[in-house]
Amino acid sequence: MAENEKELQQEAASGQQETPAVSADAPVKAEKPAKEKKSAKMSAGTKKKFKYGALAAAITAVVTAIVIVVNVLVSKVVEKYPVKLDLTKSAMYEISDETIEYLKSLEEEVDFTVLMDESNFQTSGTYLKMAHEILERYTQYSDKITLRYVDPTKNPDVVNKYQEHYTGTLTTGDVVVSNAADATKMRVVNVNNMFTYDQEKYYYMQYGYYSLEDCITAFTGEQSLTSALLYVTDADPVNVALISIANGEPIFNAGSGAYSVAIFAQNLSKNGYDVTEIDLYNNALDPSEFDMLVLPAPVNDLTEDAVEKISAFLYNDGAYGRNLIYFADISQGATPRLDALLETWGIRVEKTFAVESDKNAAQIVSVISGGMTVQVGAPTATISDEDYSKNMANTNLPIPAPFCRPITLLWESQTSGITSALLKSSQSVYLSELGSEEEQDTTPDGAQTIAAVSRRQISGDNNEILRSSIMVFGSMMLTDYNIMQDAAYNNAEYLMSAVNTMTGKGNSLIIAQKDLAKETITIEQGELKVVNLVLYTIPFIVVVIGIVVFVRRRNK
Repeated sequence: MAENEKELQQEAASGQQETPAVSADAPVKAEKPAKEKKSAKMSAGTKKKFKYGALAAAITAVVTAIVIVVNVLVSKVVEKYPVKLDLTKSAMYEISDETIEYLKSLEEEVDFTVLMDESNFQTSGTYLKMAHEILERYTQYSDKITLRYVDPTKNPDVVNKYQEHYTGTLTTGDVVVSNAADATKMRVVNVNNMFTYDQEKYYYMQYGYYSLEDCITAFTGEQSLTSALLYVTDADPVNVALISIANGEPIFNAGSGAYSVAIFAQNLSKNGYDVTEIDLYNNALDPSEFDMLVLPAPVNDLTEDAVEKISAFLYNDGAYGRNLIYFADISQGATPRLDALLETWGIRVEKTFAVESDKNAAQIVSVISGGMTVQVGAPTATISDEDYSKNMANTNLPIPAPFCRPITLLWESQTSGITSALLKSSQSVYLSELGSEEEQDTTPDGAQTIAAVSRRQISGDNNEILRSSIMVFGSMMLTDYNIMQDAAYNNAEYLMSAVNTMTGKGNSLIIAQKDLAKETITIEQGELKVVNLVLYTIPFIVVVIGIVVFVRRRNK
């Protein structure tokens, strides 16, 4: 035991000698923590994570920049070129091939100026959005079209510039179409006139039963804009005098003819004709000012002076080259002087009207009569002279002909002219006497001519053909407001084709309106693949890439 204690004391003394003594005044050197090496290892890991984090951030920044650049480029391309997909069944947001072809051949610079801030125009309703898209299409198919939006309250000088050459009043939402080289050649398209309306709903809208959008039935914006474009680029437009007034009063039956006259004049205007309403007795029928007259079913007979004015207009001091469109109607009284004028042109309008005896052959149509919409069974007209329908896109659609007075052609041909039937009724019609209250014989009278044209022509000094024409329709109902708006019928297209042929208007385009009846959007198989790619495939790929990047970063 003693020896063991002695050995222990010697080891203790030896250990004390190895540790130097430290005075109280000597500085104390802090010992490094035992975790220093571990800290050094964490710093290296942090650097590694930082490297990957910086790389990920750089990739994100580059991808974001690429997306932004691509988005900007795509936006510019979409603005300039027609790359948007229109998946609606009737291509609501597209323009017709006829307009596209005309735009591609356009040589003159044209300005489209919308008198409204663009953001307001684009967001003021579903249908204005449609107008906005259609306007863009014009600039995408032609670099000759310049489209701009101008807030009239902030830019009154622009409005004043156009107002100088416009007899009406410019309002917010108007689209001014003008020739860039000649500001006097301009047309104004009001945005409200880019649509057609259900007149019955439109009437009750004032009582709060319907909104304006509820009343809209079709979009005619392309018709209006293209006709304005045709007008401002046409070196020789057709000027039309619509004889709608006689001594300050409507010349036609206001109760049954007002809507028909309005829609026919509107269609002329939309197809590039310059229409001016005149008073038969208080305005001159100047052949140097007008190329064509429209006489819509005068209720009362014309005076001798009026008949002479019309005859002198068509004769045009021997130069001919003038035309008349005359609508007869069952609402007219006796018109012996007017009848005599027509007979000198080889045409007589009879005092009866055609009624369809075959109920299966009758077209049930809604027409406006006395300010109200009524349903009637109408005979269906067939095209007799194909020269006057050659510009139509589809001649197979029916042409309802309600209450048409039959037309008799008094001579087939003569030295200076010829008459031709344009439209005929079915074989199964019978003729009912105008104003008769007696029971009518319903035995079919055979096909009746219900539209005709008479042409007088001579050879000019240089052997050119000088021609004037009268085109006669048996009823104002052929241009009934509802029928003319209905894309299921050919009345509007046929009338414009016939008038264009008569006037020789070669650069006119017949453009169908777009029916806005609410329907489900249908997508073809090819279009469906594109939609699936955009909506599902691309987002799925992005998600997978994101998951892979996330897992790799967690495992680094």
